[in-house]
Amino acid sequence: MSSPQRNTSPPAGRPAYRTLEGWALGVLIEQRAVTECDHHGHRRDRSDPDAWDRAREEAWRNPFPGSTPEACIAALEDVMQSIGDTCPDC
Repeated sequence: MSSPQRNTSPPAGRPAYRTLEGWALGVLIEQRAVTECDHHGHRRDRSDPDAWDRAREEAWRNPFPGSTPEACIAALEDVMQSIGDTCPDC
């Protein structure tokens, strides 16, 4: 008998993101406004204004559940302010 395959998807009732900040980071990554250092894994600001605009538009169109679009854009700005444009370990 083969071992059962692991189910890697989240349980049906569990949201993909638990916090507004986690959601904001996810949007920034999806829109390529931030990237990961290949060597150390730290997040870096790509300084791409088009990606930043896409992230803001996505936040406005599809806000985090239970939040307003304004709060989502503010969360994007807070997350971006906490991310530098260089890796601290490089």
